[in-house]
Amino acid sequence: MEGATSDRLMDTAERLFGLYGFDGVGMRALAEEAGVNLGATTYHYGSKERLYLETFFRRFRPANLERLELLRKAEAAAGGRPLPLDTIVDCMVRPPFRTVLSHPHFAILIARNLFFPPAFLEMELMREMQPNIEAFLAAMAKSLPEISPGLIHLREMFSMGSVLMFAANMGRMFPEVASNPEAFEWALKELVRFISAGLQAKPATASVTGPLGELLAGKRFPS
Repeated sequence: MEGATSDRLMDTAERLFGLYGFDGVGMRALAEEAGVNLGATTYHYGSKERLYLETFFRRFRPANLERLELLRKAEAAAGGRPLPLDTIVDCMVRPPFRTVLSHPHFAILIARNLFFPPAFLEMELMREMQPNIEAFLAAMAKSLPEISPGLIHLREMFSMGSVLMFAANMGRMFPEVASNPEAFEWALKELVRFISAGLQAKPATASVTGPLGELLAGKRFPS
């Protein structure tokens, strides 16, 4: 499919899938909204599932890869020493923060997939995320030896929720942040400081049972 046509279709799919979900939008409606021939759409993507995956990973995969690349470069420069927590968090949130700020419809699509992911996306998403999760957890565990790995992972999930909400609202209320480098760096620095403070906070003292307790005790890996 011609590049401009493919981009137009995926831009439309990103917006409509975000608003109505996978089951709420048909291929014909997508093609009509994008001004694309339905036959060409099905020929190049084959199925609505494939179009959904391509649309989602079009922005998700580059940001995810960049996060890991930034972390690896920082670790190489540190020469085996634990990284400052702010550096780890900056590597973790900078690419997705920039992506969501620049593409507000993608923020809605990510949010929907956090709550109502199509079954066919879950396995693909975990395969994409696993190396990234393991690398950041290892870096954080090295810098936060007093915090259990399970709690670090839980707080990492809190952190990415904060990134999504902060970026979506920041982009809506202050759209200039996406295009103004100084404003972007200021907002990112505040976000990094907020997340770093939460990651290294003293753990709650109350005991927890069940799957959450097993996670915090290191007997269970989060799914």
